[in-house]
Amino acid sequence: MVRRFTVIQGGLTGLPSEARGSHAETVDPEAVLVAANDSADPASTWRIDLRSPMTVDAASVSAWRAMLVRNAVRDPLRDPDHLLPLAQHRPAGRRVAVALAWSQDAVTGREALRGVVPLAMPHPIWGGRARPWQPAEALDTALVDNDAASAVDRALRVRLAALRRPIRLVGAIEPVRATAPFRLSLAANRPSRPRSIPAGNLLGTRPHGWEPPASEMLAVTEPDAVRDAVETFLTLDARTARRPIIADPAEASLVRVVSRLFGRRGALRVELLRRAGAIVAGTLHIGTGGASVAWRRVQS
Repeated sequence: MVRRFTVIQGGLTGLPSEARGSHAETVDPEAVLVAANDSADPASTWRIDLRSPMTVDAASVSAWRAMLVRNAVRDPLRDPDHLLPLAQHRPAGRRVAVALAWSQDAVTGREALRGVVPLAMPHPIWGGRARPWQPAEALDTALVDNDAASAVDRALRVRLAALRRPIRLVGAIEPVRATAPFRLSLAANRPSRPRSIPAGNLLGTRPHGWEPPASEMLAVTEPDAVRDAVETFLTLDARTARRPIIADPAEASLVRVVSRLFGRRGALRVELLRRAGAIVAGTLHIGTGGASVAWRRVQS
């Protein structure tokens, strides 16, 4: 009997070896010079840090969130508490790397985060090209200061070309847009089209004096209570939705992780509609104030 052989992928993880280290690497000197010549501040040098979504540290997240504030971006779908879990649990079939562009002042030595560019990376064996990652839920994921867009674009291309297996970047890195595009609804929340029933075919069976049961809207925002409220939401979704969230382990993990991250910051609101003692509808809102987004919705 002839034994068959199998080709296995060994010794590889989510990113190339150059991007897997716990410490960030500095771009090649040539890349620094090219980026500095194109930047608004010629006295600065650039460092492109490639990380997997799981290894973006707390300091980078804080700098990322400071960039959102500095550029007046209030869209919660572009917050790292949403984008990083989304890249980890629902990468849409592509490996995702997060490129962090740091600018270092040559005089003071201080570094500042000037760009965050999530990238859809090519297959580690078959190769291909990298491109800015654009999931359906967040139309814009890149966050680059307006006066640094050209420098970040050039430095990132040289950084990818300097990897052990050079990668070419497709598409230009655009500067940040302060206002998010208008969304009619999130793709994950779009309900199926209701059936049209002629009014003449509807028959009333309610007895005389019937009144609809009283409804009560519960809004949960306390960090200690939102966890149970999210599980109540998932239970209702599992009982009534055509495609339950918990039927997809990646989607269920995404909902729980994002809810936990926003909840501990007080940026999650769970609305549950109770009628006749039973929960009949629910919505998960992420973000605060006027920038809040109805992220997931279920109705029986």
